[in-house]
Amino acid sequence: MATSLDDDTQDAIARFFALINLDDSAQTAAQLSMFEDALLDAEDDDTDGGELLWVVREVIDWQSGFFVDWKDCQSFIGCLNQLCERIDLEIDWGTDEPEDEAFLENTSVPELMELAHNQLRVAGYTLWNWDTGGDAYAGWITRSEDDEEMLDLAEQLRFEIRPADQPY
Repeated sequence: MATSLDDDTQDAIARFFALINLDDSAQTAAQLSMFEDALLDAEDDDTDGGELLWVVREVIDWQSGFFVDWKDCQSFIGCLNQLCERIDLEIDWGTDEPEDEAFLENTSVPELMELAHNQLRVAGYTLWNWDTGGDAYAGWITRSEDDEEMLDLAEQLRFEIRPADQPY
């Protein structure tokens, strides 16, 4: 069943994609197209708040956002490293070997999110996370100067988000 969004929601989604793609117009356009295609398969109740965010997640995963199991530190590090390549930034994970099994066993995704968030803030970016309602962590990166707009869009779209130094 195809679902449609009202004009205000469509505008907010378009701006949301622009912010998480750091105004990369080609990436934004590609993801908007994929999002519209995903909506064709969505149920009507998938276009409301948190459910709409799941549609977004499918489109942005590992390109403009992350989604990892609550205990999958290795995937979180890998995805954040990939996302940070877009902004030519390397996160200092506090070890020379972030894939070392001992390191991964002695840390957690929330700790790593806070560490990455703090380093991104210094560089002028914000790492966000959203309430998945389950045992996973998810989010994206935007420019810090866009924080207020991101919060406004999240309120308009009814997305439960906050900076990643405050994980859900």
